[in-house]
Amino acid sequence: MRFVTFEEGGRVRAGVLQHAPAADGGPGTADLLADLSHPALSDCLGEVPPDLLAMITDGLGTIAERIAARLDERPNAGALGPLTGECLHLLAPIPTPPRIVGAAHNYACALRERGLTPPEAPVLFEKNPSTVIGPDAPVVLPTGVGGITYEAELAVVIGRRAEAVSLGAALDHVAGYTLFNDVSASEVIRADGGFERGKNFATFGPMGPWLATADSFDPAQGQRVTLTVDGTVRQDGSLADLLFGVAELISRLSREAALEPGTVIATGTPAGVAPVQVPPTWLRPDSVMVTAIQGLGQLRNPVRSEVPADA
Repeated sequence: MRFVTFEEGGRVRAGVLQHAPAADGGPGTADLLADLSHPALSDCLGEVPPDLLAMITDGLGTIAERIAARLDERPNAGALGPLTGECLHLLAPIPTPPRIVGAAHNYACALRERGLTPPEAPVLFEKNPSTVIGPDAPVVLPTGVGGITYEAELAVVIGRRAEAVSLGAALDHVAGYTLFNDVSASEVIRADGGFERGKNFATFGPMGPWLATADSFDPAQGQRVTLTVDGTVRQDGSLADLLFGVAELISRLSREAALEPGTVIATGTPAGVAPVQVPPTWLRPDSVMVTAIQGLGQLRNPVRSEVPADA
């Protein structure tokens, strides 16, 4: 099942995307949005509000089963129609996650590209939840900060509290998966000798477009991970190339501190990031990035210059 967070009529709430026949009756499908605040679906949530983080905390799997049963009975329950129009737009699935943890140097292809030795343990950093933006929201390049790169990533969302979990039990704690673009100021990171400042400028955390539940997406299948800038492919990798996989990241992190529901783990990025290219392919104003992983859709974000405060 594909869960989204969307805004319509000035209200933010959760919904479910369904495949529906194309409007022209021809081949293909269009996404139909079912509003979880609608009376035809809201009782499937019990006492939980139509907020994806609250639903994850309460137990997304059980809620998803109830919603699926209702939609089987009434396919148009809560339907708002196709996901189009200026009055309805998607936000990040979890607009303000409780925590974001990133993994650096976690693709074998990226290590080869840089001539680096694989780390013996995951290289981890924290990303501020306030950096998160959703589909079609602009990434803003801060004034005076150069050398900013894109980083296409698979993001894992924790579904239930994980504390010192074993490798074998780690995936039982996953609510679902989504796309993440770990936009980073590489030159700042290099100058600082650490990730904190360069990873955490405002708008540097595009996420979306939906959260695919754990039963509908299996990262072990080695799905393709791509990122384009203005239609040019900059990254093209595979989840099979992850050095430390999803289960191992969860298990290791949970031994250091408990992972709470809604925690996002960005699993790293494949080869092709801007600073390694000759010349570097830094992000520039008026460009458009599209991050994609098979089964998780596409995450589109334009790039803009920062508007001076006195403008």
